[in-house]
Amino acid sequence: MSDRIRVAVVGYGAIGRHHARNLNELNEEVDFVGVVDASKNALAAAAELGYPTFQTLDEAVALGLDAVVLSLPTALHFEYAVGCIDLGLAVLVEKPIAMTSEQGAEIIERARAKGVPLMIGYVERFNPAVVALRDFIRAGGLGEIYGISARRVGTMPARIQDANVLIDIGVHDIDMAAFLLASDLELLAAQGGRAMLNDRVDYAFLALQGRGVPIHIESNWITPVKAREVFVTGANGICHVDCVTQSTRFAAAREFPAVSTFEGVVDQYKTGEFVTLTVEKEEPLRRELRAFFAGIRTGELPPPEISLVSLRIAEQATAMIDARTAQLAGK
Repeated sequence: MSDRIRVAVVGYGAIGRHHARNLNELNEEVDFVGVVDASKNALAAAAELGYPTFQTLDEAVALGLDAVVLSLPTALHFEYAVGCIDLGLAVLVEKPIAMTSEQGAEIIERARAKGVPLMIGYVERFNPAVVALRDFIRAGGLGEIYGISARRVGTMPARIQDANVLIDIGVHDIDMAAFLLASDLELLAAQGGRAMLNDRVDYAFLALQGRGVPIHIESNWITPVKAREVFVTGANGICHVDCVTQSTRFAAAREFPAVSTFEGVVDQYKTGEFVTLTVEKEEPLRRELRAFFAGIRTGELPPPEISLVSLRIAEQATAMIDARTAQLAGK
């Protein structure tokens, strides 16, 4: 492989559009071959921006490819990932790695057997605000960690036709907690159900632990206001990250002296202040792509097995919720 990596985006949906834009702008580092999509409407939209387009992967492969970015519906991840690995192409597949952890494990084994670079797109690992929080924790800024709480909520995206809310977005926060703690996680309990959808879980609340730290994760497609945030509480205070605005804030722990009036209690809560931590902002997806290309060249990519940890927990939580739902329906 030459220094110039030739790469195509397979799937020009909500995320694929951003991959294509970034790859097109990274023209000093890679050669963006174009967009592959079976939809004529998607290809027309890509062509309007000047991107070369292909209805089949074979057409792009015929022009010479080193790597692909798979931003397809989850149900297609396995088929395309295995197919691309068999062609010897380096693969970046958007999370989750596949619809099931069994399929994911097979993809990883196939890549290892073929000696093909494989990376799973857990973009929050490349979010500068999340990285700043991770580094603050590692430096001891929060002291002993007492708990993590994450919320990833919003309205139902019309594009998601296959995966449930945990498989599609819940895995982000499961993986983020593991990333922040540098620890495996254990699912303790899960509750949720189907508020808007009949065929899939669309809201869920998970209780987990990692390194003895309690973790709470809320994922849903039923909230009219979008939120992507995480709080981490420690002995030295609390950190809050907004993943969208890439802001990381810290409020130091303090004592609350006894007061005799309700007004005094209210006043105490007014005096607490967050300070903003330094975050070098950059689009997380671009950082993810750069890490992928660097890993292709050096052989040092994040272990793809991390994708199985979050996916298996999402599967376990789904099973818990489904069992509980069935139990309640039978009463």
